[in-house]
Formats: sequence, C-alpha cells, structure tokens
Amino acid sequence: MIRRVDHLLRDPARLVALLVAAQITAWTLAPALTHHALPLDVVESYMWGREWVIATYKHPALPSWVLEASRRLTGAVGWPAYLVSQLFIGATFVFVFLLGRDLMGPRRGAAGTLLLTGIAFYAWPTPEFNHNVAETPFWAALPWVLWRAVERERGGIGWWLLVGAIGAAGLYAKLPTALLLLALALWILWDVRARASLAGPGPWIGLAVFAALAAPLGLWLVGNDFAPLHYAAERSMGRGGPGVFVFVASVALNLVGLFAILALAGLLGPRRYSASPEPPPPRVAPRALAFLVAVTAGPLVIAVIAALASGSILRSAWGSSMFNLAGLLAIALASARFDATALRRIAVCAAGLVTLVPLGYALVVIAGPLRDGAPMRVSWPQRDISQRLVEVWTRSTGRPLRIVSGEPWIAGLVGAGAKDVPSILNVGGPAVSPWITPERVEKEGMLIVWEARGRRIPQPLQQLVDAAPAKEERFRWPSRKGGDLVIGYVIVPPK
Repeated sequence: MIRRVDHLLRDPARLVALLVAAQITAWTLAPALTHHALPLDVVESYMWGREWVIATYKHPALPSWVLEASRRLTGAVGWPAYLVSQLFIGATFVFVFLLGRDLMGPRRGAAGTLLLTGIAFYAWPTPEFNHNVAETPFWAALPWVLWRAVERERGGIGWWLLVGAIGAAGLYAKLPTALLLLALALWILWDVRARASLAGPGPWIGLAVFAALAAPLGLWLVGNDFAPLHYAAERSMGRGGPGVFVFVASVALNLVGLFAILALAGLLGPRRYSASPEPPPPRVAPRALAFLVAVTAGPLVIAVIAALASGSILRSAWGSSMFNLAGLLAIALASARFDATALRRIAVCAAGLVTLVPLGYALVVIAGPLRDGAPMRVSWPQRDISQRLVEVWTRSTGRPLRIVSGEPWIAGLVGAGAKDVPSILNVGGPAVSPWITPERVEKEGMLIVWEARGRRIPQPLQQLVDAAPAKEERFRWPSRKGGDLVIGYVIVPPK
C-alpha cells in the first residue's frame, strides 16, 4: 500500500486527476442524494436559461446557458446542475495544476492544487451553481494561457488568441472578471518580458478577439443602462471601510483550512528536520513568484481599494474566484521547505477533506437545521409543489402553464421543473423580464404564487392578487414544528 502511495506521489498529473474525479463524484452525489429542491441561484438560472438572453438585470447569462443546455441534453433538472458545478470546479483544479507545473514543476503544482481542498469556497458552496462558481475556471485558465503566450516568443499567437477568448468568456460568467483582466494588464506593463511582447502582433490579435467576443455583452450593457452594475451597487451599499474589513475577515476564515494543511505538512511554523532523502528542489524563480503574487493579490487589492474609495462593502462570496492560485502561491513562498514528505501530507489531508466534507454536508442537509420551524430551502418539496400547482392551473384553464410569477423563490420552484417550461416574470416586472410582454400575459395568462406564511407578494402584482380570489395548497415537509407548508396562488386566466 505504501509503495502504491509513493508511486502515485511520483506522478503528479495522476494525483491531480484523482483529486478532480473525487471532487466531481463526492460533491455531485452529496446534493443529488439529499436535496429535495434546487438551491436558490440554481432555480433562478434555470428560469432565465430558457430565455437565451445575453444578460439579466443581475449578471451576464453564461451559467443560465449552461444549465439550459444541460436540461435539454439530459431532459432533467437537478442532478445535472450539481454535476455541471463540479465540472467547473474540476476544470479549475486542472488549470491551476497546469499553471503550477509551468511555474515551478509538476510536484509543487500538484501540491498547490491539492491545497484548494482546504478553501471553503471550493467545497461547501459548490452545490449551488452560480456566477461565483461559473467564473472560477476562467480565473484559473486566463493566467495560465497568458503566461504561456508571453513565454513563447515564436508561435505564441495561438496562446494570445486563447487569452482574448477566455478573457471575454470570463466576463460572460461574471463581470468582476474585469478585476483579473486589469491585474493581468498591469503585470504585462510591469514585467520586462511581457512588455516586450507588445512589440509583436500576438497581444493585439488577442485584444481584437477579446473585443469582438465581448462586444455583444458590451452593447447589451449600454442598451440596458448597465443594469448589473446598478444591481451590484445596490448590494454593496453599506458601511464602507468597516464593511471592507468584514470582507477581509470573512475571506480569511474561508482560508483557514489551507493554512491548517500547510501547518500539518510542515510548511508553516518553525523549520523541522525533513526525513526525505531527496534534496530540496530549487527555489521558485522570482519572476514566477511575482506573477503569482500579481494574479492572486492584484484583483483583491483593486477590489478593496475601489470599495474604500466608494464607501461600499464587499460580500465574501465575491472573493471566491480570487483564490484559485492561493495554494500555488503558498507553495511558492514555502518552496525551500517543500519535499516529498510535505506532498504526502498534503495529499492525505486533501483525500480526507474531499471525502469527509461532502459527507458532513449531506448529514447537515438531512438533519436540519430548521429556521423558524422551516427546513433548509433545499429540503422543500419542490416536485410536489410544481406538479400540484401546474395541475391546478391546467384544471382551471385547460391550457399549458406559460408564465409564472410572484414570490421569486416559490415561482422558481414551480417553474424550474414544470413540463410546460414556463417563463418567469421577475419581481421588477417587464423592465427586468423583457421576455414577458403585456400581450403575452393577456394571451397566455399567469400563475402568481407565494408562501402564505410570509405573503411576500411583489408590489407590481399586488393589484392582480387583490382583484382575484386567492386560494391555497398545503404540502408536507420535514419539519418538527410549524405545521404544513402553505402556498397561496392566484390564477390570471388567459384570454
């Protein structure tokens, strides 16, 4: 057994491949076997994906496209979303390893990749496929292809093409990719070799590709008054400086596992005698280390400075993609102490985390917790809610359900898995749901739904609700108190 482990450690690519396979398997099964409802962001993306828009009032629409494609390929909603999310995380690990291998060798690249299992961003939140998860592989791939483009003086145009394409694709995943693009642009201007590459055609061809691919998104933003930026500004309204410090503290908590693994591997704290017979590897080249610092700390520093200057706050989840390369940076800083023993310990820790944390996640979902007598959102009886309310609509109107609205969470539960694939009218009305027109509502009708306990009916719909007879449907849910789940609804009949 020990010989097999040692043989595996001598094959870093295989080690990373096993990590990716374990990540995808464990974190797909954990939610697929325990969730009864989709997470909020997944519901929202499913509902938007069927409209095939470039962006919504919140974000660009790449995650929605991916989920809609998965629905059409598999004919299902639910488990494909969990699989897609882990494929994105797995791709992130692969690109991190590829960059680490180029910068400091395969063994240290593998160690930096394995360390990502200690960062909470790449574990517990990942069953909810959203824009934070969707942008992670682009934030890992872009530094790798840029490094390769700069390092290849001849024949590097293909890599510059990839720089432009991946940079644009990252913006479609989430607009804060612009922070990484800015940090990389500053590095190009700072690094002598990268700056010299500007004399050739590669960077400018890559820039042209980027501009061409990003143009539709740019035109949409201009035509829609930069709605996602207004949405982000509203969410970041807060206490300015103190809010930024809370963000930094929250990010530090998400990195606790990484530092714990480093300590267990002997890469933190007082230097200890290494039992490894192998000579220590050479230190990481200063230029490679500077690149890792630039792409890891650069976007974070830019975001913090912007928040302090504007008096806004930052939310911890927004920092998730900024730490793709944190493991590589940690290994690079401790390169003089890195040896086979450290790699073995890191691998053992990663194996334990990728096994035990998904198990813990599943147990938490199964056992609770309850809030105000209600189970977690992923424990709601989504299938029963959707099927029964669609049946109520069909029985009342004799028509397929084409539009659903009301409390966003409940409307999404009804619509995401409904066989008629209805559109959703969002809280802001037609202004943020351009696929819904007054003519459509008049012709196709609309089902308005809400949770009776909270009765959070969007104001634009309140008049319709007051003008029609409201009814209720009751559902059983895994709650120890609080009674049944009661969903109120109003049918606006088609004409």
